[in-house]
Amino acid sequence: MAVPGTMGKILLVDLTDGTIDVQTPSDEVYLKYVGGYGLGAYYLYRWQKPGVDPLGPEAHLGFVTGPLTGTAALSGNRYFVVGKSPKTGTWGDANSGGTFGPAMKAAGFDAVFVRGQSPKPVYLVLRNGAAELCPAEDWWGLDTNVLQDQVAQRYGKKAVAACIGPAGERRSLLAAVINDNGRAAARSGLGAVMGSKRLKAVVAVGDLPVTVADPEALRQTVARHRDFMKEQGMYKFLNQYGTAGMTAGACATGDTPIKNWGGVPGDFPTVKKISDDEVMLIQRRKYACWRCSIGCGGETVVEDGPFASHTHKPEYETLGAFGTMCLNDNLASINKCNEICNRQGLDTIGTACTIAFAIECYENGVLTDQDTGGLKLTWGNAEAIVELTRQIGDGVGFGKVLADGAKVGAERIGRGADRFAMHIQGEEVPMHDPRLNPGLAASYKMDATPGRHTQLSAWTAEAQFAPPGLVTEPVERYNPKGKGRLHRLVSNHYHTATSSGMCMFAWVCLPPEAVPEMLSCVTGHKYTVDDAERIGARVASLRIAFNLREKVRNVDIQIPPRILGSPPLPDGPLAGVTVDVDTQVREYLEAMGWDIETGVPKRETLRDLGLDFVIADLHGA
Repeated sequence: MAVPGTMGKILLVDLTDGTIDVQTPSDEVYLKYVGGYGLGAYYLYRWQKPGVDPLGPEAHLGFVTGPLTGTAALSGNRYFVVGKSPKTGTWGDANSGGTFGPAMKAAGFDAVFVRGQSPKPVYLVLRNGAAELCPAEDWWGLDTNVLQDQVAQRYGKKAVAACIGPAGERRSLLAAVINDNGRAAARSGLGAVMGSKRLKAVVAVGDLPVTVADPEALRQTVARHRDFMKEQGMYKFLNQYGTAGMTAGACATGDTPIKNWGGVPGDFPTVKKISDDEVMLIQRRKYACWRCSIGCGGETVVEDGPFASHTHKPEYETLGAFGTMCLNDNLASINKCNEICNRQGLDTIGTACTIAFAIECYENGVLTDQDTGGLKLTWGNAEAIVELTRQIGDGVGFGKVLADGAKVGAERIGRGADRFAMHIQGEEVPMHDPRLNPGLAASYKMDATPGRHTQLSAWTAEAQFAPPGLVTEPVERYNPKGKGRLHRLVSNHYHTATSSGMCMFAWVCLPPEAVPEMLSCVTGHKYTVDDAERIGARVASLRIAFNLREKVRNVDIQIPPRILGSPPLPDGPLAGVTVDVDTQVREYLEAMGWDIETGVPKRETLRDLGLDFVIADLHGA
């Protein structure tokens, strides 16, 4: 019998020959790696050879849920897409909410891994414990909204697709995996991996129940923690505005990067035009992911004008990237860019940051009107920003040059363009500045997915964003010393929480015992707070081992000097700040039991975590 909270089945699909194999993981695998990218890392490490081309047939791509996904646990609605990132050459993952994760569980599967390359476009249907590959020639080329409409017509309104748009079909490294008409598993370029396999969509439809070990205990535990969560300021803020409410305040404090990381709040005095109440004016309907009480999402509509649009409410990251990064205060244009990205299947962070890079190139004479096809790439030019977003989505014009992000775009442009490309290992940097919260620098450098703001660490304590009660000692924001243990504590707990299928925003509103208590009720296996940290350490070590086996040492990854305050900004709230990332990294490595020079987990660390199968790869026989 499967571990409660799981369906006890994963699929391995070979798209080259069309075979489908159903596998049953052992209880030990579920309990040691939980789900999400923890379970994904275990299988990709075991099944995928090192050194494969992430866009080639030997690469695996996984869709993985967690044991809380599809249950009555708080915000148990996430699923992960996992694989080797074609952008960074490292471990890659991206997650999304909405309804696809629970639908995948109700269809009978905890995870699907695909390998190979189909000779023709296909989609995979999961339905009540069965799976089938179907031709997708008639769906190839459709945007993600139209595709979901087609899925509903063919399989019913409860059917949900995780799919790619035209950008993924063209293998753009900015491509995302989209579900629910705009929920995006956006980072790491995994939409390009899906496109390389000619897999248009994974469709989930079913009504199988997710068994829970102790439903009554879960009900009581959820009720208690929900009451606690609703009293938190972050919950109330997100419930009212969603992340769109952050933009003006984050810009004022220096958290939001401005003018391609080179500006200060005074360069963008009109930021309130793209924040909180202004965004709410175009919201037509509130949106919540599957059974989530926070309900931070919404549908936004711009009725008239050149930027008429109807899409999911732009998140803070989107508002910052298309707004402050580009000095664009035209909210309608940002909503339009968001719609284009959602339909085409693009990461809004990567797309907008690439455009900001191009604008700075244009400003400095690296790009001319002849290069851009006549587009006037000046700061705040809303029309040009929308048009370039469209071109990137369509893979035409100057957008074709930028379709694989800032790093590759700089290589194609040449002429010194790379000095304006703000990326970490090929991943455009998100909208949180380590010059305000220095712990971000260590996360951006040392997580297995470089440049990832949704990897929580010591920076959450600096930003007062950590779960209540997890961090108990005072934190000095600009003192780099003494934060290694804190980085380990927060990140390891988060690895377990997110692998369980819980949303990050719920987790930061809950006490540390919430996740282990819910996991205990769901699985019937007793989890403690200490167990949560230990599982997280195992997942972190395995993900970093994946990178090391790919010949990428995170200790060697470079952060653009500008992002670290070298040279420091001359004015504004971050004036004079330079971040010491080296001290943070060294202390984190020591706290994790990883070698402080190489970043390689020590033999004894791997053995203690039950990762004996990794030892030979990292240390030899």
